[in-house]
Amino acid sequence: MPAVEPFRVRSDRDPPPEVPGGNIFWRAVTAQALAKAKRSSPAIEAARLWPSDKLTLRAISVAATTGAAGWASDLAHKVIRDALEGMGPAAAGAQLLLQSLLLAWDRYGSISAPGFVAGAGNASFVAENAPIPVRQLASTAALLTPFKLAAIGVLSREMIESSNAEVLVSDVLMRSAALALDAALFGTGAATAAQPAGLRNGVATLTPSAATDPFQQFFEDCANLINAVSAVGGNGPFLLIGSPGRIAAMVMRFVLQPGNVAVLASNAMGNDLMCVAPYAIVSALAPEPEIDTATASELHMNDTPLPIVDSAGIVASPTKSMFQTETIALKMRWPVSWAVRDARAVAWTTPAWK
Repeated sequence: MPAVEPFRVRSDRDPPPEVPGGNIFWRAVTAQALAKAKRSSPAIEAARLWPSDKLTLRAISVAATTGAAGWASDLAHKVIRDALEGMGPAAAGAQLLLQSLLLAWDRYGSISAPGFVAGAGNASFVAENAPIPVRQLASTAALLTPFKLAAIGVLSREMIESSNAEVLVSDVLMRSAALALDAALFGTGAATAAQPAGLRNGVATLTPSAATDPFQQFFEDCANLINAVSAVGGNGPFLLIGSPGRIAAMVMRFVLQPGNVAVLASNAMGNDLMCVAPYAIVSALAPEPEIDTATASELHMNDTPLPIVDSAGIVASPTKSMFQTETIALKMRWPVSWAVRDARAVAWTTPAWK
């Protein structure tokens, strides 16, 4: 029988336990929200709620900057990855960005990332003593400009001051942010003043399989999508993204899961199925979002909010007074952007099979 590890009480000298992936991000958000609501500081609230977290430890040290190798630069990327993990399975878009070329904003006005150049013609075998060809690898840089992913949620004071604050705050903000991210990232729309272009913008749909057998249609469509992006994706990894029902059917039809193909489910895909070579996508995020709270404001409680009172004197409905109902409005503002480094990295179709 395997040896049983004896029970041992933790002591103050033991290192603090590891925080699960995603928790660092949501605890930072919760600490900001509580600090704003209680007129405290995030450090005080974090130390009160999670005294064993590594984030609350302090030591004598030199000042950190986001460019300091081995410290703040690594921490910024760790927090960004943790933020995307914190959105969880609710956001297929977050899972895709985790596998992309992931950058930190570091308060830059824009970021220029090199284009993704791939092709067998870019290199060749050369005979002994023969000159190596010099090739001009022309590639248009992918320019990232900051956009904000924003959400507002409302909680009662009792909810936000309870021991369940972390779960409630993350649930209110995560669901809205996750759905908004998927809708924009997997869309076909061009870039606007509010959001980046969808990954499918300007990418023509592939003709679906005309096979009469649904299983043959399934395999042909998957193969055609992967072949279409393999020009830049090589041997993978590849991501197949579709609606939750379609992805569930795909998982059940795969007898063996190929190691270079993963599937993601998102309601934003509708009846379409998309394949992406994630290495050809570049994204930039702030390490953590800005959190604001309001306790004495009035909100138009609508997905498409209007002025409380417009120029004609019409009052928006329904409205909610934070002061009168003793509720707290949480606003999240998160700089997020992405770009496709090579248009061949994305392919999509509308399959006939279900």
